[in-house]
Amino acid sequence: MRIRARSGVLTGSRGLLPVAAALVPVLALTAACGSSKKPLTPAQQITKSLLTSKDVPHVAMSPSTATTQLLGGAQRASRPDCQPLADQWSSKPSRYTPLVYTGGVLTDTAAKDKNAKTISLEAIALYKPGQAKSVLDALAAALRTCHGYSTTRGGATSTFTVTPGSASGPRLGDQQVVYTVRDPKLGASGTVLVTVVRAGDATAAYETVRADHKAAALRPAIALKQTAKLRAEQKAG
Repeated sequence: MRIRARSGVLTGSRGLLPVAAALVPVLALTAACGSSKKPLTPAQQITKSLLTSKDVPHVAMSPSTATTQLLGGAQRASRPDCQPLADQWSSKPSRYTPLVYTGGVLTDTAAKDKNAKTISLEAIALYKPGQAKSVLDALAAALRTCHGYSTTRGGATSTFTVTPGSASGPRLGDQQVVYTVRDPKLGASGTVLVTVVRAGDATAAYETVRADHKAAALRPAIALKQTAKLRAEQKAG
């Protein structure tokens, strides 16, 4: 299982993103910015909230350019308690569907060792009031009992193991969950770190890998800046 370079969004990262084609293909919902005289639409609000290459030092953002790039279609987890994990990267989740979403690929080159470069597939989404909290609650509950599941997409079945992450580290938003998903068939190259953060009625989800396939970490500055932008746009809207 690999994230495949299906568009320009992954230019420069081919071969470095081993896990997620079965979790997600890669996204973007584009929308023009509105006039300052009118309230922003949800699409404009979420698009304006997305990180840019100017927001965090040493981080480059390649925004996605097509609605089919980030979230995949509906998929059913083999275990009901694992369904929230399968829903996280689906445009047709079983329960809570976002009003709008966008995203792209973040490349973090802050580490001096070029092999420690991290690449994160990011999706930010805006929900109806209260639903973003329900999404995070469901993920947290799933991680207490779900240690692995299988899904079928496009006629291909993929099996994953799931390991909850540590609760240590800075608070990144109103809620957060961190976990690792592995494809046992691929070993170290089939491992991705998933981080999902809530900011009000919005979420920011990241799939992160390292260039050398060692254990990845999402730099807190990235998530904190994204949270700040999501909060600011919701307040302004």
